[in-house]
Amino acid sequence: MDISEKIELHDCPICGGAGILEEEDMGFYVACLDCGSYTGTVGYKNEDGKLTAAEKSAMLWNTGKVINSAPGE
Repeated sequence: MDISEKIELHDCPICGGAGILEEEDMGFYVACLDCGSYTGTVGYKNEDGKLTAAEKSAMLWNTGKVINSAPGE
């Protein structure tokens, strides 16, 4: 089973769009497919920490801890 299937993501806290869990360079972040808001990357050092990093990224997203680079922000 893919990690992203185990993680529940709420709608984007900025625009209400869909979020997607992304993996990059031994870390995870969540990004909005509509407005481009995103969380910081949560890294992991080995396979054992992979799920925990994904869950922490989702928690940041689901609690509204996102970065948005829209004009005026």
